[in-house]
Amino acid sequence: MQNIQVSNQYAENSLTEKPAIADSDVPIIESALQHANMKSLAVRTANVQGVTLVEMPVTGLLVLRTRTEHVALGAALKSTIALDIPEVLSANMVDNVTSHSEFRPCIRWMAPDEWLLSCPLKDAFKIENSLREHVGDASIAIVNVSGGYTSLILNGTNAIDVLKKSTGYDVHPSNFMPGKVINTVFAKAQATIRCIDTDQYELITRRSFADYVWHWIQVAASEYGLNIETS
Repeated sequence: MQNIQVSNQYAENSLTEKPAIADSDVPIIESALQHANMKSLAVRTANVQGVTLVEMPVTGLLVLRTRTEHVALGAALKSTIALDIPEVLSANMVDNVTSHSEFRPCIRWMAPDEWLLSCPLKDAFKIENSLREHVGDASIAIVNVSGGYTSLILNGTNAIDVLKKSTGYDVHPSNFMPGKVINTVFAKAQATIRCIDTDQYELITRRSFADYVWHWIQVAASEYGLNIETS
């Protein structure tokens, strides 16, 4: 038996945990890299610790889109999660910090008419419904894409060197400072990269690219020493 998480993202109190047989047909919430057994890898420590990788738990993600109703969307966000619409290429986060144990709501600028809101998975349905109530009849699209993406955190003095190997965007600290968000490529995978703090970066990519990105990071970080932490 094992404790598993079961979710119906379209239901109230959608996230539950209960014991089940490991090979049962009960739907289980697993992160994209669950099969890589990150917990066992976290026990191993490289001699040189230049890069640390953390796979975040499955995260609630809402895509918000509107061309003309920015005021209505901003008011809905303010009422629901106390955050403003971010400026171009930036993100707003509760307390403007992140923690592996407490994943706070964060909204990222994605395009002039699109934003990506992340939150704990257990809160996604409640936040989605609240936003819909507040926007009313305004022309605003809200789409739950929680199961379609994976979120990784890169830490360490050489984390920026991994980015330099992986993207053509200028990630020098003078250009890619804390709070900035870019949509670019990571190797050959489309990715949203956010600078959380000095030497700390968030990488969101489609779940189908998780294995590719994981293997790429292992190679790109090998010369610096790659350590794994669990969230």
